[in-house]
Amino acid sequence: MQTIVELFDSLCHDLSISVDDSEFVYFIDFQHIMDAARGHTFSNLTPNYRILLENGLISLKYREEDCTNKFCHDYNSVIDSLCILISRICLELDRKKPCNYETKLEWFRNMIDKPAAGFFEAIQRILFLNQIMWQTNHRLLGLGTLDTLLDPFYRSDTAQGKLSKEDVAGALQSFCRILHQDFKYKSNMLLGDTGQIIVLGKSDEKGNYLYNDLTILFIEAIEKLNLPDPKILLRVNKNTPREVLRSAVRCISTGVGAPLLANDDVIVPQLVKYGVPMQDALDYTVSACWEPLICGKDSSLNNLTTLNFMRSLDNLIMRDQLSRITSFEDFKKRYLKYLSWNLNAVKRVVGRHRFQYDPVLSVFMEGCFEKRKDVSHGGAVYNDVGITTVALSNTVNALLNIKEYVFERKLLSLVDVKTMLVTNFKGKEDWIPQLKAGDIRYGHDEDEVISLTNEIIRFVTEETKDFTTYLGGRMKFGLSAPSYIDAAKVFPASFDGRKRGEPFHVHISNDKAAYTEVVNFAAALDYGDNRFNGNVVDLMVTPVFIENNFDKFVDFVFFSIKVGFFQMQMNVISSEKLIAAKENPEAYPNLIVRVWGFSAYFRDLPVEYKDVLIERALRNEHKVS
Repeated sequence: MQTIVELFDSLCHDLSISVDDSEFVYFIDFQHIMDAARGHTFSNLTPNYRILLENGLISLKYREEDCTNKFCHDYNSVIDSLCILISRICLELDRKKPCNYETKLEWFRNMIDKPAAGFFEAIQRILFLNQIMWQTNHRLLGLGTLDTLLDPFYRSDTAQGKLSKEDVAGALQSFCRILHQDFKYKSNMLLGDTGQIIVLGKSDEKGNYLYNDLTILFIEAIEKLNLPDPKILLRVNKNTPREVLRSAVRCISTGVGAPLLANDDVIVPQLVKYGVPMQDALDYTVSACWEPLICGKDSSLNNLTTLNFMRSLDNLIMRDQLSRITSFEDFKKRYLKYLSWNLNAVKRVVGRHRFQYDPVLSVFMEGCFEKRKDVSHGGAVYNDVGITTVALSNTVNALLNIKEYVFERKLLSLVDVKTMLVTNFKGKEDWIPQLKAGDIRYGHDEDEVISLTNEIIRFVTEETKDFTTYLGGRMKFGLSAPSYIDAAKVFPASFDGRKRGEPFHVHISNDKAAYTEVVNFAAALDYGDNRFNGNVVDLMVTPVFIENNFDKFVDFVFFSIKVGFFQMQMNVISSEKLIAAKENPEAYPNLIVRVWGFSAYFRDLPVEYKDVLIERALRNEHKVS
């Protein structure tokens, strides 16, 4: 059996090369995707594109006298194989002579022994490394802080008169189109779920907001193209200029689902408290959707598994001796005990996980060269893991219902609750609207809700704070997950009024509450310790609402940043259009919606995802209870 290094060398020798008249060279040979059967391939992360921008490949190699172990030799072999592939691309360019082939030849020849010399050349290098990662079966690949990475090349070329702002805007649109063209192959769980996220904007140590022309140009490119992929995340803080927020809201208002907003005023301090040095914290990006990640230094697989908060409550109700529980405090303690047992199962899953030896990624992951160690052996600077969580909203609401109806108003016993859930509310359907209608609910700015939510998530921290992986990494978690439908499909009824199989609630949301109330609730949650693996406020907004209140909506975003949300995303769509698109998809082929942390064509979604969006839009418009 061939080794990973031998497989990669064969790939570089054998894969089919495709060049055409496009502005840049980008191709994936689907017949030569690297075999992933040898173990878990690293995914959901961002390689260090800066390494290839600032160096020729040959300069990255170890000197012969410094090759002290097998990894060093494998690392050098990977670079040699990449140089062979580049030489093959040059031969194909020279043979076919596509548009601007001489310029493209220079770009690729420079890649072997020179740093990137200009803006277009830098884009070509990012595309080349990106395609190598996809070709070697690294999934859900981020693109890093591209406005920061590309800005020196942009400023140099425009200052010398080599490029105009219009040239750059066109190049960024070409870049995005190229990345989008293979989205069906790149998609993971659903079409559109590619992980191709571009991070824009940042803060400095004093809290100043840093952005440049490219920040706005990238947002405008996504707005103009109206493509669901690649997606963008805009980092913001309380000093973000209004022109940046206006640009973001204009893009969001098209319905494209981007940018997702990440609040540096909350995220950066949490990273620092977790032990990330300030400079790295200031350079954070995210994994495929929203999970903070230190770009090019971090091997963290941030969605390794999912904790279902409702499973612990269901286990308690179905398995415990309910007659012995005489108070809500006792019931809550029993819930936390079951939650502890479920967390032990999560830790076993994470603890068994092992990664495939990966010298290809290691070339472009900071720390591996310095440690002379593969990323699968802990070579990256950061080696933590992350889990997502689902159904916290349903669980908090169910607990509050049990407190009210069983222990305070004494209208039901715990056995009655169990019977309702086992029978899927048969004969008790009149209880469902009551259970759903409480004024004190997840997403409401109420002390009792906030206190209970924080108590539960702080408990998860206590149960996971001492856990370490085989690489010595710690475990992080967040309050968002993509599994609000899949985890609920066969899950029993729950005492928040949800019937068997109905979806769990989405992220941090409450479609019947005022936007400001949801934001206040989110800002009151405790994201400290290891609780920062993605915490997304998810809003439904009608297009006409933004259209009629554009400046006020920008004010709302600015207010929300100051209040302190962690992250925020929006679906800007009406229930009327969603219903029409479901009934007549041919009439709406390019309708884009936001799913869990990515945007997708509505037509491509399974029916259950369409139904969730329609139901949420109807609630937001107060058309259903």
